[in-house]
Formats: sequence, structure tokens, C-alpha cells
Amino acid sequence: MKSNILLSLVGGLLFWPAAAIAQTGGVMTLKQAVDEALVNNDRLLNEHAATEQAELGVRLAKNDFQPQVIPNVTGSFGQSDVNGQSYRVDLSQRLRTGTKVDLSVGTASAKIAPQPGVLGPDQRFYNADTTVTLTQPLLRGFGRQVAGSVLATAKFQQAQSVRQQKLSEQEVAIEVATAYYRLVALHAFVDVARQSVDRSKKLAESSQAKLTAGLVSQLDVLRAQQLVTDAETQLFDALSAAEDARDRLRFVIGRHDSQPIDVVRRIPSPEPEPIDADQASRTALDNRVDLQARDAERAEADRQVRVSRNQLLPQVDVNLALARRQTANSLLESFRMGGFQVATFFTISMAVDRTAQTVALQNAVLERDRRTRDRSTLERQVATEVRSALRDRDRLRRQLAAAETNVGISETEVDVARLRFEHGLSDNLDVVNAEASLLAAESRRIQVLADAALARLRLRATLGVLNPATDMDDAAGTAASPVRH
Repeated sequence: MKSNILLSLVGGLLFWPAAAIAQTGGVMTLKQAVDEALVNNDRLLNEHAATEQAELGVRLAKNDFQPQVIPNVTGSFGQSDVNGQSYRVDLSQRLRTGTKVDLSVGTASAKIAPQPGVLGPDQRFYNADTTVTLTQPLLRGFGRQVAGSVLATAKFQQAQSVRQQKLSEQEVAIEVATAYYRLVALHAFVDVARQSVDRSKKLAESSQAKLTAGLVSQLDVLRAQQLVTDAETQLFDALSAAEDARDRLRFVIGRHDSQPIDVVRRIPSPEPEPIDADQASRTALDNRVDLQARDAERAEADRQVRVSRNQLLPQVDVNLALARRQTANSLLESFRMGGFQVATFFTISMAVDRTAQTVALQNAVLERDRRTRDRSTLERQVATEVRSALRDRDRLRRQLAAAETNVGISETEVDVARLRFEHGLSDNLDVVNAEASLLAAESRRIQVLADAALARLRLRATLGVLNPATDMDDAAGTAASPVRH
């Protein structure tokens, strides 16, 4: 009696949060759980931060092709004849073809003191310097692919961050669904275990009454009491496991431990989705995010090989300059537009020791070959995962059908055994065995039903078509209660 009272108190305490939510209408569906995880899960928050960092990297790389203006002024307050004043603005513009344009406009004040013994004021003037230079590489550094290498790498990293975020969202959605369906299944098993406890107590009372009437032996009563103890132990274990599953679900969706949570006590029935292995493999090859990431990595490796080859070429640059270097009597005259001279020149340079560039090229080639092998390996792995997911789906459907049949048989066995015991045709050993078989069959059925619902989501993730934002409406299937009354 004391154990029953203690069990009831523990069960009430364990299920108090769920009861509070049910009273306030706070029951959470699978879609709501996944939506909350997409916003609050720590792993996804880190992925969002990584994506934002990659976007900042692209912004920084693009800034290299923006006009760079650097003013540099050293002047006096209210006096224009002070020596050593300078007014300069430097502008630089890089183009994605490798071309670079530099503009420097400046002037500096100077003065010449009169010679000793010569009377007269100091000669004050300005040294004006305006230069426009255009530099065009012809070999090393030529072309969009080489000049824009840093930007291309930044864009590649940004695209990879977006793909990784999408892949993480699918993985987190599966993780949430696993925790969610485990909690639902444990709730269902708790209900089954409660029913088993009730039936066991009735059997114990009936056995005690028959013992009093001299119709059964003391062994029948002891067996019935042992059945009650085992059923209560199963119920207590199920209650504890349900709370563990609740904590796990609360963690993966990003809720605090103090926040209550409850789930819909239903598991969707598996629906037939006709798809053969070849069609499924083609779908996976077209939609898997990790395969798309491998393709992008291989393309990036090819680009790095081309850039490394370009670095082995000699540096040959053609330069065109417009320059004006004159003196002016005033600050305003320093910035006049006339008097420019045109100059053209070239630059040729090539290092005698090119070990660093050669090693960089060899490393790029090795990296490209490795990326190619990784892509091929992943493609074979995807095909294997697809076939395995299809087999799991079909196996779980067969197991679910068998579990349904076993539950029906076990229920019939319990009814027959009870009827024989009540009419004195046998002792209660058959009833005890039948009750244990029914509890095991119900537990198996609940577990298989949850696994089948989860297998459907995992198959969609394996095919690369799982959308956590839209595909979590209780697995888009008709809901069927996992508990039989």
C-alpha cells in the first residue's frame, strides 16, 4: 500500500508540468517544436553567426574594388604664407581585370630667403604635383579570375556557410523529431503501463478472493502480487524516461529548464510513398546539400589551380602616366588643369627561385584531386544511404503490421486466460504470462510506430528534400493514436 501511495505521488509530481500546460492550452506540435528550434537552438545560432561573418568577409573583399580616398592636409590657422603647408589627396581604384588607377593631387608651400646682404622679402611659392597612373598587368595578375581571387574565395565561403546552415537545420529538425517522438512514445507507454497496473491489481484482488474461498493456492496470490510489482516498476521507469525525454526535447529546441513543455499525444501513421531506389538516388544527387558543397569545393579547387599557375608567370606591367609638376604663386593656381605630360613605361620582373610558387601549385593540384575523390566517395555514400533508408522504411512498415497483429493476439490471450482463471479451469500463471506478453507487444508497437514516423523524415533528409519549415506538420500524415484501450 505504501509503495502504491509513493508511486502515485511521484507520478503526480512528474506529470505536474504537463498537466499545467494542458490546462493552459500549451501543448506543442512537432512543427512548433521545430520552428522554435530553428530560432533558439544554440547550434543554429552559431551557424547564423558564421553566415553573417561570411557576409562580412564578402563585404570586405568587395571593398578592395571600391575607390580608396586618402586626404592628407597639414595647414595653418589663418596664415597662408607659412612654410611647410601641404594639401594632398590620393585616390586609388582597383578593377577586377587587374587594372589599377592611381590619382595623386597635392601641393606644398615653400619659401626662399634672400641671399645675405640682399634686401627684399622672402620668395614664397607652392610645389604642385598632380599624377594620374594607370597600371595594367599583362601576364601575372591579369584577368578577373586572378585579380578577384580574394573576392571569389569570400563568395565561396559565404555560399558554403549558407549550405552548412541549411544542412544543420535539417539535422536539428531530425534531432527535434527524434526527441519529440520519443517523448510521445513514452507518454503512450505510460498509459499502457497504467492500464497494466490496473489489470494486475484486479487480478491480485481476484486471486486473494479465490484463495479465501479455497479455490486457488497461495502460489497464485504470490504470482499476482509479483505481477503488480513488476507492472508498477515498469510504470515508474516509463515516468522517469518520459521526464528524461522531456528534458532532451527542451534542450534541443533551446528552452530553459524551468519552462514547462508538453506534446501532442499522437504519432502519425506511416503513409505509402512509392519511390524506387533509382529514382530516390537521382533525387538525392540533385538535392543533397552536402553534394552541392562538394561540387563547389571542387570548382574552388580548380580556380585555385589556375590562380597558382598564373603566379608562376613573370610580372609584366604596362604603365601610362599623366603628370604635372610645377611651381605656383598661390594655392589656387596649384590645382589648375594645364601643363600635363604623358609618360609610358613598363615593368618586367621574375624571381629566379620560384620554389614557393611551384609548391603552391602542386598543393593546389593535390587539393583539387582530393576534392574530386571526396565528391566521388560522397556520391557513392549517398546512394548507399538512400538504399538503406528505403530498406528501413519498408522494414518498419512490416514490423508495424506484425506488431499490430501481435497486440491483437496478446489481447485475445489475456481475455482467454482471464476467462479460464475466473471459471476455475486453470491457475493464474497463464494470466500472468499473457499480461507480460501484452505489455511487451504494446511497447513494441509504440516504439515501431514512432520509428516509422521518424524514418519518413529521415528518408526525406537523405533525399535532400526535407524542409524543416514546411515538412513538420506531424509528418504531413493522418494522426493515429499509439495507445490501444
